[in-house]
Amino acid sequence: MRPGVLDSALADAGADAFVFVGPAGDPLVRALSGAALPCRAAVVYAGRVAVVPERPLPDYVTVHEDARVLDPVSTPAERLPDLVGDSVLAPRVLPHDAALYLENAGVDVASTDAHLRASECKTDWELAALRDAQAAAEDGMAAAAAVLATAAGDQSDVTAERVRRTANAAMADAGADPEIVVAADGSIAPSDAVPVRVAPRVDGYHGWLARTFVPDSDGGWERRATLAGQYAVDAGIDIVDVGETTVAAAAEEVTAELGSYGFPPTAGTGTVHGVGLERRERPTGEDVIEAGAALAVRAELDAEQTVWVADLAVATEEGVERVGSFPRSVVPKPDY
Repeated sequence: MRPGVLDSALADAGADAFVFVGPAGDPLVRALSGAALPCRAAVVYAGRVAVVPERPLPDYVTVHEDARVLDPVSTPAERLPDLVGDSVLAPRVLPHDAALYLENAGVDVASTDAHLRASECKTDWELAALRDAQAAAEDGMAAAAAVLATAAGDQSDVTAERVRRTANAAMADAGADPEIVVAADGSIAPSDAVPVRVAPRVDGYHGWLARTFVPDSDGGWERRATLAGQYAVDAGIDIVDVGETTVAAAAEEVTAELGSYGFPPTAGTGTVHGVGLERRERPTGEDVIEAGAALAVRAELDAEQTVWVADLAVATEEGVERVGSFPRSVVPKPDY
């Protein structure tokens, strides 16, 4: 999260601080403090970050160098009036008790989306975490593919649950918090199309990768759909003129490219959105893609079978680059 956005919002509003109270593991608390806190906490940003936890933090929890941890209190929100001036900015989701403590102390509270805008463009540290998460995503996808590759021979012991467990173990071994969706149930037959999406987290930041595998593909519809998805994702990345193109325009290009392969609008969908501490965050919709944005670019087809192709991309001053290089072949391999 880039604090300059919060600084500008505070200056424009003539406010003293940005405040928030969140539960354990809250993404906004994490973004401001630099740590996943295991308890409810209040955070105040006024050039620096002050954190009031609900209880003492364990030794393994360390906040970033610009944050300071104050003495814990059982109700962190009650400390807010003592830490701010006459007016503050806060998200619309500020808990009711926190708003009451501030208002009862005569502090003016105005809502803002500056924290969302601040998360649109990632810092170098955040981008490094995203790249590590994407590397873990590729490990998880490779593990899933290796299991599915065995279904081309004897599918009796290849199940969706086995794919999930194996991929999760690979992502955990890579140091990530695993997360996976396998769009299949029960036993997997050689001709089944199996869409897999992984979004593991490293230091709270999500990777994003989706592929569709057919263990014993005959190169028919699903191969054409996968090729269409591959080129559609690339088209959505290539069209971006950083600082000019909106997220919606990039998504429209993905959908249009699917149509160029003969798929009707009802069968194909292109999706582009920001990714970071949340699986889906700004930039979205009509937001312009700026340098530092991390984007999930996805093509999905749903006709004869379901096919997903999705990659993570990062916007730089020079353009948008795909993060990672996991193959897009529809036939899973035992070793990548």
